[in-house]
Amino acid sequence: MRKIYFGKSGIDGHGFFAKKEIKKGEFVFMMKGTMHKLTTREEIMSNPNMIGIEKDIWLDPSLISMPINHSCDPNTGIKGKVTFVALRDIKKDEEITFDYSISEDSEWEMPCNCGAKNCRKVVRGIRYLPKETYKKYLPYIPKYFQSVYNRCHKI
Repeated sequence: MRKIYFGKSGIDGHGFFAKKEIKKGEFVFMMKGTMHKLTTREEIMSNPNMIGIEKDIWLDPSLISMPINHSCDPNTGIKGKVTFVALRDIKKDEEITFDYSISEDSEWEMPCNCGAKNCRKVVRGIRYLPKETYKKYLPYIPKYFQSVYNRCHKI
């Protein structure tokens, strides 16, 4: 957490921000928490703060990892399963965000208030990402979610 700090967010009340400039491709932070196996729709839908790691495996973020907010124009992606890296250069004091869709393959959805110019207004699972957006995030989408997208889009 040496590169980020907790602060007041215009997206959702609070979030993480860059302590200093972070270059594209650079490590930002590692998501920590407890792993859970959730297999039923009811289990998944009743745990909206969990982050998908792979098929049926979900991470319940620790309080120290929770306030990373969604953006339809994020500045981080996920390398491996829990390592967040910069998708582009991040300015000092810029809020750290990621697109929740890259770690989601359930029927869950939420309204979006990220404020990005390209806001999709609704956040849904990976299969609903526009193709251009999906390509922009690569390779920083967990492998399982890449396979879900590719299968749904016959890539």
